[in-house]
Amino acid sequence: MNRNSSFTVRDLPRQERPRERLQKFGPEALSAQELLALVIGRGIPKKSVMSIAQELMAKFGNVRAISQATIEELSQIKGIREKD
Repeated sequence: MNRNSSFTVRDLPRQERPRERLQKFGPEALSAQELLALVIGRGIPKKSVMSIAQELMAKFGNVRAISQATIEELSQIKGIREKD
């Protein structure tokens, strides 16, 4: 996969997508990355929501650290910004 392409949720079979798995199995069946992707909602051009969630986990280490991060820290991740 080249650097400009990004794995998207739509690349997964429907039954394997985070939203469908959440509905069928509950939140405990999803990884932290998948739960973050659901909260984030969508990606940006050339960067999927799954990539953004993965980058957040890599930078902060866990969901607790992400929840305690400042908007300035979060905004360093391309695809995360304050709503206008």
